[in-house]
Amino acid sequence: MRAKWLPSLVLAAATVCIAADQPKPSSKPATTASGVFLGKSGKPMAGARLILCQVFGDKGKIRPVPSLPAATTDKSGQFTLRGFSAGTYTLIYTLAGSSAEVPAEIDTTALEASDKSTMPLMGRIELGTDKPYPLRMWGKQFTLMKGHTFWSSGEYMKIWNATVRRGWQGPYLELRRGRVWLQDFADKSQIKFEAWSY
Repeated sequence: MRAKWLPSLVLAAATVCIAADQPKPSSKPATTASGVFLGKSGKPMAGARLILCQVFGDKGKIRPVPSLPAATTDKSGQFTLRGFSAGTYTLIYTLAGSSAEVPAEIDTTALEASDKSTMPLMGRIELGTDKPYPLRMWGKQFTLMKGHTFWSSGEYMKIWNATVRRGWQGPYLELRRGRVWLQDFADKSQIKFEAWSY
């Protein structure tokens, strides 16, 4: 008399053998994006180190994509990022020759805050377009670099367009129209990234 468990054992062994023969999926995403990093003047931002970051807008956080090496721009500002999943990201950066460390997380909630307007009688207008504003501290961690602009809503104003430095050496991030710069990074996409203050 044949044991009742024998067919189950044979089936389990066959399943293990078939599974072992299947190719293992690649654990590293294959998305590649290239682009150019320029200053507002059109000058290439050579030697800058670019870090791809996820933005958690509802929490006011920016985090570098895990296990993704940074890209360094060449003398014409060109760069390539490889090995990430397609999606919407921002870029933060350090300037050529900088030894600034990039934190595991940047809290950007202070950049969403308002301040008393320098022109309280002017509403719904961008301030700083006719005469560039100098460096300005914003909160305890951030500096708005020269040339930033504000959006005035009357009594209050908020950052509108700016290059923002965290700490004394960076990293830097870009704000456009009151928000952290974001871009869709699809496979083989071409990215044009500009520094507002350079």
